[in-house]
Amino acid sequence: MLSLVDRSHSKIVALILVMIAASWCGPIFAQTPLGNVILRPLLDPRPDTTTFEIWLKKLDPQWDFVANGTFRIEVPSLSLTGGIDPAVHTFSYENPSSQLTPMGPYLVSNSSVYHLEPEVFAQRMSVMLLCPDSVSDCVRIANVGDSVLIGRFTLSTNDGSFLSDTVTFISDERQLAMAFKADHDSVTGVGLTRNVWYVKHDNVPFGSNVQYISEPPPPDSCNGVFDFRGVYIGDLQVELGFDVTDEHCYKGYWIEKTLVNQRDPTVLNFQPIPRLNYNVDASLKSCRCLRPQSRNGYLDSVQFRREQYAYRLMGEFQSYYGGDTVAIDTIFIRVPNAIISNAVLLENPFSNGTAVRFNIDDRVRLTGSVFDLGGRLIANLVDEAGRPIIDKEYPKGVAYRAYFKAPAVASQGLYNIVLIAIPINDVSIQEQSRVVLKGQLIR
Repeated sequence: MLSLVDRSHSKIVALILVMIAASWCGPIFAQTPLGNVILRPLLDPRPDTTTFEIWLKKLDPQWDFVANGTFRIEVPSLSLTGGIDPAVHTFSYENPSSQLTPMGPYLVSNSSVYHLEPEVFAQRMSVMLLCPDSVSDCVRIANVGDSVLIGRFTLSTNDGSFLSDTVTFISDERQLAMAFKADHDSVTGVGLTRNVWYVKHDNVPFGSNVQYISEPPPPDSCNGVFDFRGVYIGDLQVELGFDVTDEHCYKGYWIEKTLVNQRDPTVLNFQPIPRLNYNVDASLKSCRCLRPQSRNGYLDSVQFRREQYAYRLMGEFQSYYGGDTVAIDTIFIRVPNAIISNAVLLENPFSNGTAVRFNIDDRVRLTGSVFDLGGRLIANLVDEAGRPIIDKEYPKGVAYRAYFKAPAVASQGLYNIVLIAIPINDVSIQEQSRVVLKGQLIR
């Protein structure tokens, strides 16, 4: 039996040993957590699939490099039906998603890559993270507060049954582990009393100084923002398109149109455009994802000029979100009448010549001429290359120029500068647009 003095001496020795251990394993016995391992569910529109990410956040400057980890995860809502079943559930890693690179196959020795091993068991699933052998190949988290994505994972059912988005780390933290990679030797003492606790390249466990946080899933709401647009491109053609920030709630889209009644523009009798329907055109099917999408280049033919057309973008929700049909947005597009517009003489009066600047609102055949007041043809306008503009094809565009070079025999006075345009695709009207400008020649 120890005496009172011996017992006191033993307690002092034990206290000294604990203090030495604390000084060696400072991170392991620290008062504040070294880091957080975060299980973060993502919004997944598929009713039979849940998607989540595992993150590691650095909270202490005493470590830098990411090593091994083991994480066991469960779906609480399945506990009443027996939990996760390997015969029903498939668990996989979304490659590439991890910021721990390079990622590769498992090697027993001389590994220079990270490896993730997702597995599914009865009532739970597991993720095992293996790191490179050398600290020089490991990913470094430099700053306190920074995080690294370990990986994104999906759990799905093989029979199409519903799967909740709520996933959690298993409550028994003895089945969870995280480690960092030592980048230097940890020693105490000198000479014969020297003890090497960890050497460079060792995997040092966080122990109990890590928090395993299971976040709730984000709210599921259909808040996609659409930008529906259209423009008249000429040749009695309208080009349509739209952008959307998030379409996970939608099954697909179609476009409707109507001719706006000028007497009562509030009455719109929309009719579907058969070609522009997700059942016909696969590009109008929703990706059922949260990523922004852009769709362009949908063409529609119109019949009449001088009219306004209304186009409406329609959408159908997935059955999981009610399956309703909704009108998303409506736009109005004017088909122009005057296909020559904004024509102006750049110099007037002029001495030797002048230029006409004009816009073309449709694809046309254009003829440009100059007449005196008696109706006699003086000259044809020419283009930038000096070629006469006689029945010349012009695409829809702006700021075109046609030039008049006054002949030497032309006397000073007023002249009519005439542009005549005929739509290439509209033979019903032989002379669709005429512009007459008065120009004064001064000798």
